[in-house]
Amino acid sequence: MLEFIQSHLTIISLVLFWVASAAIGSLPAPTATSSAFYVWFFKFSNTLIGALTRAYNSKVEASPNFQAAVNIQTAAKT
Repeated sequence: MLEFIQSHLTIISLVLFWVASAAIGSLPAPTATSSAFYVWFFKFSNTLIGALTRAYNSKVEASPNFQAAVNIQTAAKT
């Protein structure tokens, strides 16, 4: 098995990057009630995998009025 891994390092590294990217991509965006550590972790991990737009585009969800706006929109649709 070790010989297989050593001979296919490029493929294995791409698969591991894809798995890490999927795991980090599934993290929910920070909200106004998220801890400072989670906000940092979210931005740091998304920056590492190259999802810069997602890392720095969470300002709307962090707004204190975000959940109230979601509730208004949800109530208007029903």
